[in-house]
Amino acid sequence: MNRVQLEERLRVLVEEAVIRILKGRLLVIMTGGTIGAEAALKQLEKTLALKKVSIDVMFSAAGSRIHNTKSTMDRLKAHKIFIEGSERIESIKDYTGVIFPVLSRNTASKGANLIFDGYAAELMVDALMLGIPVVAAKDAADVESLGWSKLGFRWANANLKGAFSKNLSILEAYGVHLCAADELGDMVESVIFGDKTANNVAKIPGKTSVVRIDKNPVTRKDIAAYLDGEHEICIPRSVLITPLAQDVIRDFNLKIIRE
Repeated sequence: MNRVQLEERLRVLVEEAVIRILKGRLLVIMTGGTIGAEAALKQLEKTLALKKVSIDVMFSAAGSRIHNTKSTMDRLKAHKIFIEGSERIESIKDYTGVIFPVLSRNTASKGANLIFDGYAAELMVDALMLGIPVVAAKDAADVESLGWSKLGFRWANANLKGAFSKNLSILEAYGVHLCAADELGDMVESVIFGDKTANNVAKIPGKTSVVRIDKNPVTRKDIAAYLDGEHEICIPRSVLITPLAQDVIRDFNLKIIRE
């Protein structure tokens, strides 16, 4: 191993050690929107489990009536939940990112127009004012999304559609990162964690269910694309698997072949 390779290996190990120490703390805000909710939660569940950050969940008043608070908390392995009207968050400054798996029309409208009679909109704007990244799945707030169309909402009133669209444009101008529900994981990766998992894996010929990783060391990023349980991951015995990658392997019960 030459000096450049050694330095690169040390850099990766130090990076993962820092991640393990500075895991961060995220606030997930559940509004009363339902369109795209399941797709967004599936994306978030996978991404946050991989990152191993500390999660708190805040339910708006409508969100607590519509979504199952215990189920959501269990899925996201949340540390604590807050329900609007029962308890307020002590300091949003403690969070490194704010995520709306479902941005409702109500919250989008209040946030865009700076109306703070709803806690979700208040937290969104406070986070933006503090420079904390905010990511939101827009399906329930975007009346031109496929979800609304499937429910039969296909009206042709351009002014009404324009008003809803304007709210989303204003939020984006404020700094909210909007995306489709099925793209939430990628957006959170990019905006909050600053990285997007790259695919550095080559398949072993003739074995479609087995993938091989030819790099050293193997980090959590290298195996993140194979958490669906449909692959066996082949890693040479001479290759180092970083501690954070080992955590992911254990948590997702991945099949590892050491040849």
